[in-house]
Amino acid sequence: MYMKHSLSKINRAVVLITLLLLYSACTLADIPAAYVDIGYGARPMGMGGAYTGFSDDVNSVFWNPAGLTLMRESQFTAMYTKQMGLIPYGLAAYANRIGYNYIAGGFITSGNDVLRETTIIGSYASVFNLPGMGKTGIGVNVRFRQSSFGNNEDGGEGRIQGSAMGYGLDFGVMWQFSKRSRVGIFARDLVNSMTYDNTTLNKSYSENIPAGLIFGVSQRINQQSVLALDWEKSLYADTFDKVHLGAEVTVFKVIMVRGGVWQNIDSEPNRNYSTGMGLNMLVGKIGLQFDFAYLIYDLAHTPRVSLSLTH
Repeated sequence: MYMKHSLSKINRAVVLITLLLLYSACTLADIPAAYVDIGYGARPMGMGGAYTGFSDDVNSVFWNPAGLTLMRESQFTAMYTKQMGLIPYGLAAYANRIGYNYIAGGFITSGNDVLRETTIIGSYASVFNLPGMGKTGIGVNVRFRQSSFGNNEDGGEGRIQGSAMGYGLDFGVMWQFSKRSRVGIFARDLVNSMTYDNTTLNKSYSENIPAGLIFGVSQRINQQSVLALDWEKSLYADTFDKVHLGAEVTVFKVIMVRGGVWQNIDSEPNRNYSTGMGLNMLVGKIGLQFDFAYLIYDLAHTPRVSLSLTH
């Protein structure tokens, strides 16, 4: 009965994702620049953002909550970047394993007094052994969002001021077909809503954050090397599919070297590159990992720095 109930839940989720694809294909993104996913974590972005089908650490909170089921120990991570040298972003996340259940929490903040966006994420994941599919992780995120705008004093008396609050729901699956092969699916903001309160004009209105659907695969070549590929499916008439390709190679068991590339699928493709490295060490019973990524854009390059702890 338990297995049938679990499969029923999975089937409903698959139907919901299919309906999302059919509905969104002919619509426009409501507020495409709101709470934009810039790619979180220096390790994932060092691999070009090809992480949905590989995610096996606390970064899963942001990339695929089902990947939490591949963790063996509790983990904490924090990241800082200044996107395009302009917009500051900071995040932190913690994940813990309790038997076959995994819980995690994340926090993202960005911007300044002109526009500040904050997201709090609660994650839950569990492991299922589905017939013919091997070890399967299933995870969900619940997002709480809050933003404020127009609080900059240099904006003048006519500046638009207000705030917004909303929520979002993510769904993720991770299939571990073998010790070296994984397939992941991440439906970001499958259900969501934002309510804006414009105090200057005394108006309130609601809009949706654009949903995202990413398919990922990863293949471990050997104990030291892994390749990963993500396909970010366009759900709106005014956006494009994106492909992410990345690799990670471990050297001397403590140094990780990474590289990646991603581009949109269009008649005029926009291709970007990344490189990165990680240093892993043990301090007593605490695992300490420092990660650095350097994203190469046409307009401005962007570094990312992360610090992670494992216990």
